[in-house]
Amino acid sequence: MPSRIVNSAKTLGATVVSASGLHRWLHSRFRRNQLAILTYHGVVREPLSISDWCFLEDSSFRRQVEYISRNFSIVPLSTAIEMLKQGAVDKPTAVVTFDDGYQNNFDVAFPVLKEHGVPATIFLTTGFVDSSDTIWFCHIIRALSRTRKQSMRWQGADLDLSQARGRAAASARLQASLKEHSPAEVSSLVRRICKELDVNPGTSFEPESPFRILNTSSIRTMVQSGLVEFGAHTETHPILSLLPPEDQSREISGSVEAVERLTGQPCRFFAYPNGRPKDYDSKTLELLQKRGILAAVTTTSGANDAKRSLMELQRYGVGANLDMSMFQLLVHHFMDRFRNRN
Repeated sequence: MPSRIVNSAKTLGATVVSASGLHRWLHSRFRRNQLAILTYHGVVREPLSISDWCFLEDSSFRRQVEYISRNFSIVPLSTAIEMLKQGAVDKPTAVVTFDDGYQNNFDVAFPVLKEHGVPATIFLTTGFVDSSDTIWFCHIIRALSRTRKQSMRWQGADLDLSQARGRAAASARLQASLKEHSPAEVSSLVRRICKELDVNPGTSFEPESPFRILNTSSIRTMVQSGLVEFGAHTETHPILSLLPPEDQSREISGSVEAVERLTGQPCRFFAYPNGRPKDYDSKTLELLQKRGILAAVTTTSGANDAKRSLMELQRYGVGANLDMSMFQLLVHHFMDRFRNRN
């Protein structure tokens, strides 16, 4: 069956279920002791010229925050950790997190959080704070948005760049491909891709770019608000399991120390870059515990209860491809419930 038909059927089903309120009833009745941790990345006022799952429009973000404000107890991650340890989650409870630490977390998302009194945790890629550079995959998205080429060849395949949809697909394919390479290789591959696209890879990212990482002033303003706490997300966003132990240690320690310096507070939380089970290893866990990290979050989708390891907390990823009905089913563990039955 064509994927378009399958997706339409899923959307229709989600709309029917969300309208019925069944997901809320099931959550409060059978899964009220399970914590939902949400993962956001960038929140933008205008859609990117090439869509990327990680960058959500502010109108969607606002609707989602309004929904969880009405239907959940929203707590800081630090509070949620204590609740999990004590087995004290007894009603729909959620935590809001952001990975990478884009400047738009302050410029666009933070005003919405303040308006609704919603706490959040931002995991900082600290090597790019106060910098005009940013994480490698943002270079790929920007290069594809700027190139005049109509196609490019990559790993034996011809990628169609003639339309925005094709460029978005090319971006996703290139990003997935580079994640299989060692971090040492990624920067040279990004330069190679930019060269192939006739785009200058060394151009800095302007202050208004959606890809800029937070500056010190914005970080400190959010800390002073009492609504936002910060965790570490490495210095340069490598996949840790692809690094030798000494490089893992440098990325983790440098990031933890930078968060503490920027916030004036202990850094006790960590988010694994990319966050799949294969993206970190036993050495990663050992290094985190040595640095005093109390809890770490993955990108594995699912709920958390008192039995869940605090060093491998699950989260629900929220991105640009999720409509409001699907969002409701996701945060109420409805989609997770049925996936785990298969």
